[in-house]
Amino acid sequence: MPPTSTVKNTPGSTSPKARSSSRTPAATSKRPAARPDEPTSDEALLALDSAYASAPDMPTSVAERELTSLARLAHAQQSRMSRIGITSDKVDLLARFARRLGALEKGWQRARGAVTLTSAQRKLRDEAEALDAKLVAGGRWGCRNDDAAQAELSRIADGSGLSDTIQDLRDLVDFWSDHEGALGVTDITAKDLERAKALADALEYAAANEASDAMRRTRAGSAQPLLLGRRRARQGDP
Repeated sequence: MPPTSTVKNTPGSTSPKARSSSRTPAATSKRPAARPDEPTSDEALLALDSAYASAPDMPTSVAERELTSLARLAHAQQSRMSRIGITSDKVDLLARFARRLGALEKGWQRARGAVTLTSAQRKLRDEAEALDAKLVAGGRWGCRNDDAAQAELSRIADGSGLSDTIQDLRDLVDFWSDHEGALGVTDITAKDLERAKALADALEYAAANEASDAMRRTRAGSAQPLLLGRRRARQGDP
């Protein structure tokens, strides 16, 4: 008869499950926030000082084109740029900023386009846009031989959206104040200029609501509200 072995009962079980349960749970620590290594990320942009949130001093589309052109030209002259400390990494970063700016602007415009105006506000907006076009067209003709005036009109006309239209009207009133002598060869009247000021004032509330609603639509995890207020800084708009 083969010998039988006896298994002794010991206080501690040898099963893996039992061994693991006897260990002291490891202390859990909160993982530190990821460092924003990519300068064009939302995290890095939102970490900037609030001074960077001021409105752009040029239309965003112009800024994007300029950044893209600068990056392309710098790449073409990379050997020379490196001699003065501008490395290829810096040029690549400039190109990424240009792409990021374009993407943020498109998102911001989509959010603004989704904002609904009241029927009365839409009527005022349509009137303002028509008057905006009339004042610009009059300047194109009345000041056709003035290069500086034409450049100013191009600057005013660049951009889109309700806030841009309001700023256009204010700038065009100032423009015609400076070029009053050319009004006689246009169909622009003093009443048109008075109406431009009145429309700009009347639409300010609608523009504030548009910006507020657009920010709510883009606030979750996005740097767009910080970087792209999209209201021109020609007169210090917030």
